[in-house]
Amino acid sequence: MKSEPVLSLILPCRNQGEYIGTLLPRYMPPLERAGLPFELIVVPNGCTDDTVAVVSRLAQQDERIRMVKLADGGWGRAVRAGLRLAWGSILSYTNSARTDPRLFPAFVERFLRNRDSLVKACREARQAPLRELGSALYNLEARLCFGLRCRDVNGTPKIFSRAFYESLSLTSVGDLFDLELIATASRAGVPVIEMPVHGFSRHGGKSSTTLSSAWKMYAGALRLSLQQLGIGRRKP
Repeated sequence: MKSEPVLSLILPCRNQGEYIGTLLPRYMPPLERAGLPFELIVVPNGCTDDTVAVVSRLAQQDERIRMVKLADGGWGRAVRAGLRLAWGSILSYTNSARTDPRLFPAFVERFLRNRDSLVKACREARQAPLRELGSALYNLEARLCFGLRCRDVNGTPKIFSRAFYESLSLTSVGDLFDLELIATASRAGVPVIEMPVHGFSRHGGKSSTTLSSAWKMYAGALRLSLQQLGIGRRKP
């Protein structure tokens, strides 16, 4: 008799002490409705506020919440640290500041019907025109450089099997993690299924994306494409 699959959701966070204490409990009812045993792995990274203390307190109150603390920041570093700690056969991660927890049952249901796929969000109707333009340029670059068909490389939640993730050798520690994941899935012939998600306001705090960080992502995407062609030195 096969054991029931476990869902591991990775939630990186940085300096979100002002709202993480009310946000994490909001994940529990939707994850329960998904119908699988689950764990919520919270990854404070490079925090200088009370995020770690708040998450630690909640983890003591609910054994389904686990925490791994990182001294250094980095989106990819945080996601990978959470995935290393995960117990589940179904893995997921999302942006803690910009995700509506109520989304998860639909994503889990879609994945369970397509277990050989990577299921992800495709953000639509975002409210900041400049960010929308920047995202469109980045996704255009991803299509041109990697031949990707997905419309929103960085859209989260993302959900996939442990077997798929363990077959990869991802190295990105920063914002290129999502692109490396999707590009690797595409090369391996893993279907990428996008589910539309309409605009959702941040829970709190401010975006860390700046013009400078956007340019770094554009340059990094080009460098990653050259590396995958065997040109140039590999950098995360």
